[in-house]
Amino acid sequence: MAVVPDSEVVFHLDDPEPARQALSEAMETVGAWVNVLPLLDPGEEPPPRNLFVAIFSSRGPELPLITISRAGNDAGTVSLGLQHPGGQKALDRLAADGLALPPGWLKIADHPRRGLVVNAPLAAAVDGLDWLIEAALRLTERSLPTRWAARIYRP
Repeated sequence: MAVVPDSEVVFHLDDPEPARQALSEAMETVGAWVNVLPLLDPGEEPPPRNLFVAIFSSRGPELPLITISRAGNDAGTVSLGLQHPGGQKALDRLAADGLALPPGWLKIADHPRRGLVVNAPLAAAVDGLDWLIEAALRLTERSLPTRWAARIYRP
């Protein structure tokens, strides 16, 4: 059964404040998470991946998906995730491009198909959103729309 978001905030990249506010409020709840994704107009969707390519490719999905979740154990941390089409060693490439992990953030995973996972202090959740959006833009070859959605889920 699909999980339905409790709410959704549509925002534009030139004004992400509505998403920042929604994220900040969601992170007050232990176990909450927010998915952030680009919104495509009808007809702009990428074609379905060939099954062979989907199984054996070393790339993630063509469109990025950001997930920010508050640790269920109330450890004062957030998990920052990014599925992306950028392939291998994404964190190394981002750092070389001037977008290194901020101090105090810890790399958990950097997998070409499953994406990036980073732990950060809870207070850095909003900064994490900004960093992840910039990383998504840099790791995605296709042009992305400026209209995105933040989908908020609460336990």
